Amino acid sequence: MATKKPITLKSIFYTAVSLVWIFGLSAIGHIVMVLIEKYNPGIKYDFAWGCVIVGIAALYSTRFMKSDGWQSFIGCMAGLSFWFAMEYSLMYGGHDLGVTYTWNGSYPEYRMMKWTFMLLVMVFSYLLFQESVRCNFIFYLRRKLRLMRGAIATGKVDNYGPRTFFEYVMVTWTFYVLLMIGYDEVLFGAHSWFVYMVFFASFSVFFYLTYKLLGYDRFGANLRYAIPTVTILWNDVEILAKWNMLKEPWVHINWPIMSVIIGGFAISSYLIVKDLRGRSQDMIETKDIH
Repeated sequence: MATKKPITLKSIFYTAVSLVWIFGLSAIGHIVMVLIEKYNPGIKYDFAWGCVIVGIAALYSTRFMKSDGWQSFIGCMAGLSFWFAMEYSLMYGGHDLGVTYTWNGSYPEYRMMKWTFMLLVMVFSYLLFQESVRCNFIFYLRRKLRLMRGAIATGKVDNYGPRTFFEYVMVTWTFYVLLMIGYDEVLFGAHSWFVYMVFFASFSVFFYLTYKLLGYDRFGANLRYAIPTVTILWNDVEILAKWNMLKEPWVHINWPIMSVIIGGFAISSYLIVKDLRGRSQDMIETKDIH
């Protein structure tokens, strides 16, 4: 586990930049999809295949990176690339099967994503019993449910790229499925107690995870921990939009707000790359925080 340190101005800086960058990464992913759908929908499936190729190339490139920071940075972008492909594959399937929008506005691909629930459960079950998985939440469940026979994750991680990629995809997938189940009118509904519970729980947990994140002052650890932190807050963004209390700027093409998001992402990217280039490239953290 990456060594947790006292909160300092340095750790606050790394936390703030990491949160802005991960949030910007998710937002820009939405912006790109909306712009393609609005101005050139004919390329979306070719774009999806391009994302798969880019994602595989990015993952392979981490094989040659010595710094856990660079591995995590590129792993995040690989995760976004594969998530693009995931959404477009469901979009294609929805179109092929004739899936329509629901009355409350859920897109066909998200309606289909809801039915990946059992696949998600199978993958999570494997992670739960796999000793080498170091996610804090899974550690907690293993301990409380007494699932392991004494084996624990040991030894250093040589490449955080694939781990970060998989974390990005799994966390994003999990919370989308959670929201789609909540929005289902047969099960709960967009204004049900369940969705209100998800909203308030996500808001509360975000601050707790941010506090935990403040204890790390390296972009490798901060970026990996920022993925679930930002994605949990993103639940509230999605729910507020569903309640018509927030107009998502990437859906309504609000260029002033989108420009701020893109600008924040560009600045945080510059700061991360500058920091990673300035660090020694011959040191990898021996233990992970996930």
